[in-house]
Amino acid sequence: MNYIILWFLIALTAFVIDVLTSSFFFAGFTVGGISAIVAYMFDAPFLTQLIVFGVVSILAITAEYKWFREKMKKSIPKTLRMEEGYVGRKIIVDEDIQERGRIKIDGIYWTAVNQGQPIKKGARAEIIDIIGNKVVIKRLEEDK
Repeated sequence: MNYIILWFLIALTAFVIDVLTSSFFFAGFTVGGISAIVAYMFDAPFLTQLIVFGVVSILAITAEYKWFREKMKKSIPKTLRMEEGYVGRKIIVDEDIQERGRIKIDGIYWTAVNQGQPIKKGARAEIIDIIGNKVVIKRLEEDK
């Protein structure tokens, strides 16, 4: 059997699947198939061609996975959960808060943990963190 046809079909099929799925997973098999064709051109036995195909495919898939994962981390902005968007927001406190209390943010009541001086009703505070289901707040200095 003429193995160059086999390697060409494997490389072409992997390339077509990769183009259709946009997953970049099959690009490694395309590179492996092309490498096996090169091994065939150097009159390597079929077993050597098979080993070249396997090793190069695995290396190519590993390399493209690492590259693709890093590129995706950099290009996709992190989507904040609703409550993560609260951090840095200024609010008016509805009740006196010593160490713990209750605040209302966008119509939802949250348990507030005060970090700093006691906060009087009507004073302004800043949300500095969200820990679990608790909002960490701190009195704004202008409202002493």
